[in-house]
Amino acid sequence: MVLSVLGVLILFSVVIIVHEFGHFWLAKKSGIRVEKFSVGFGPKLFSWRGRLRQKLYLYPYLFGPKIESTVADETEYQVCLFPFGGFIKMAGEDYQAEGPFEPGEYMAKSPGIRARIVASGALHNLLFGLVLLIPVFMLGVPGYDGTKIGSFVKGMPAETAGLQIGDEVISINGKKCREWFDVIQNIRQATSQNPSRPVILVIRRKDEIHSFSIVAQPAPGLNQSGKQTTTYLLGISPKEKLEKYSFFPAIWRATREFGKMTYGVFLAFKLLFTRQVSAKLLSGPVGIAQWGAEIIHAGIARFIYYVAFISVNLGFINLFPFPILDGGHLVGLFLERLRQKRPSKRFLEVVQYAGAIALIFLALFVTYNDLLRILEARLKAGR
Repeated sequence: MVLSVLGVLILFSVVIIVHEFGHFWLAKKSGIRVEKFSVGFGPKLFSWRGRLRQKLYLYPYLFGPKIESTVADETEYQVCLFPFGGFIKMAGEDYQAEGPFEPGEYMAKSPGIRARIVASGALHNLLFGLVLLIPVFMLGVPGYDGTKIGSFVKGMPAETAGLQIGDEVISINGKKCREWFDVIQNIRQATSQNPSRPVILVIRRKDEIHSFSIVAQPAPGLNQSGKQTTTYLLGISPKEKLEKYSFFPAIWRATREFGKMTYGVFLAFKLLFTRQVSAKLLSGPVGIAQWGAEIIHAGIARFIYYVAFISVNLGFINLFPFPILDGGHLVGLFLERLRQKRPSKRFLEVVQYAGAIALIFLALFVTYNDLLRILEARLKAGR
């Protein structure tokens, strides 16, 4: 129990600190006074105030000439009760304020500098996820061997179709397979359209290409909403391998895995928007915490991988052009720069309120999904 709680706290705290530090670091580098750095929300547990003087390098543009300046670190750092979020408070951050603004305030900076500060949080999450993957592959973590078949389910059609262990699935019904997720998804799509129609698997065996026509067999399973239903399976399972590398090969493998994560994020959103996957499968802080509490018992490498996975997902999701998220702010700053004029106070109020309401409903929806999944799992376990 203690290990599970520790895993959840580490997961959320580390990912949040990295994100907020991204905003904090570039704000400081741009000469903005950061009044508060908070990890978590709710009642304050403890806080301290920075007192050391530090040398900052102010960049009018990210890669422009630097200006040295020595300032006092007057930021209040605090840790709050609920670790499911965090924020920094910069001086002069109110978009609705009329001005004029002092040189050390956020709104005194150009839209370009403000955009870099906004984007820095998500970019730090992406970079952090990539860096974390390096020790993961140095420690060693089990994974799928591409799209290679590792075993067959006894009594299912693939067992007697002529396939062999080690065959690499290239495509299914003409759709390419890059990862084992593609294999699962393409089989599901093929059988959902017409279960009685043969599924065409093209595989690579050594240097030869073979094609197999297999009719899927019905079996009990879960639909896209997570409910019990009849699914149609071929009966193939992925080949697994332990991936463990020395430092430099681990960097290359981590880069490839980061690419796979990126592909997975955008594929997931594509499936959601095209309604190929139900929105009921979306998960929020409760689901993330539950999985984090379970994964930490599976070993340090798997837990670090999960932290990297959450950090990468958070980075990309924050860049989506939705009000309240960093991506929404970036769109606003882009329009401000094009128009050479800040949006009206009324427009900002409407967008912020609409975004906040939409975000609250989304949070309630994903939390409801998480609680429902946990309840159903416990009911099944009690049967």
